[in-house]
Amino acid sequence: MKRRIDQLYQDGTFALADGNLIKGKKILDKLMAIAPESPMAIELAGDFARSSGDLEEAIGHFERLIVPTASGDWRAIGYMNIASIHQLQRNMDLAVDHYRKALAEFEKLDDRDQVWQVKQLIGEVLLDGGMFHQATEILEALLNEIRSHPKRRRHLEMSLDIRRGLAEAYRFLGKLDESIAQWEKIAFVSRKYQDPLQLAIALDGLGVICQVQGRFEEARDLHLESLQINRNIRYLEGQSVNLGNLARLHIQTEEWEQAEEYVRKSMKIEQRNENLLGIAFDKLVLAEIDIGTGRYQAAEKKLLQLEALMSREGKTDDMLAISSQIGLVHRMMGRLDEALERQLQVLAWARRMNHADGIPATLDELAEIESARGNKDQARTYWEEALERYEKLGSEKMVESIRTSLSELEY
Repeated sequence: MKRRIDQLYQDGTFALADGNLIKGKKILDKLMAIAPESPMAIELAGDFARSSGDLEEAIGHFERLIVPTASGDWRAIGYMNIASIHQLQRNMDLAVDHYRKALAEFEKLDDRDQVWQVKQLIGEVLLDGGMFHQATEILEALLNEIRSHPKRRRHLEMSLDIRRGLAEAYRFLGKLDESIAQWEKIAFVSRKYQDPLQLAIALDGLGVICQVQGRFEEARDLHLESLQINRNIRYLEGQSVNLGNLARLHIQTEEWEQAEEYVRKSMKIEQRNENLLGIAFDKLVLAEIDIGTGRYQAAEKKLLQLEALMSREGKTDDMLAISSQIGLVHRMMGRLDEALERQLQVLAWARRMNHADGIPATLDELAEIESARGNKDQARTYWEEALERYEKLGSEKMVESIRTSLSELEY
């Protein structure tokens, strides 16, 4: 009987992994008929409900695995599944809470590999949720655990992934030197072990930091080098990221035609891959081009559609960028009260995240709004804080821009 249960469970898991819900349901029915109370039947029922889109039912099944009478390994599996659903629903606090409960179970089982994987997952959820400081704490601690392990070479891929998360988190926190150090370490290790995929990612990450600092020629060279590597290894997702970052770079230098050429190429890749979030990113870039070329109504339409979509699907940083751009469009359209309300919300959001480049960018925009409203003292207050923050980031172009705005405010 046990062999039969194990086989059905395995077959059902494979069927769902292949997306074959009809076959999966037939296997689940057979398993339920012979062992309805077995943990394998309960988990498979939860997996089927999740695959069918009924997340509440799925949670109900998985909660049956976390009862006190269940074994530690099945309790851990139950918590992991519930956490993944909350993560899918963008309930980040609940996701982290359940991942931590799974972590406690794996620690009791002394399952080091699972412990490290869950810690990495928690770091990634915190990063996606805009909790950058907390993300760096758990990822740094995890990296140190791996580095102190005598067989750390076996976990090289995980170490590189953790460093990528740290590099992103440090960039958002404005700790650009720390971010650069992580990207450079990834690049060094990738060259040493001939890993072109990780090398391309590291070069692109370094290019983004150069963009933040206004070193546009250097950024362009890094993105193009990364793009060439991704083309050589035929990694389409990486190519799309490169093209999107090149588009953003040309937006920053106000080269609109080049920006649109790059983002259209990125869009073709994302549409071919049916990548919803990638398409949304490219539409955001197209909206930014619309703004730069004065097509405000077209930009507003794109942005409001994106806001509705990404409130369900996107990362916190994506939502921040979209909301900020909507506020910018409203200012350019002369709708100053709407723009002010929007950007004040964005600023509060960015401050909660401690978003190093998001805060000064929003302060700059608020200053523009207050200047247009005739509130020079408030505009000066916003620009002075923005200037201080951009100086810490080393963003020379923005420092120069805000100094010019402050001097013009006196006239």
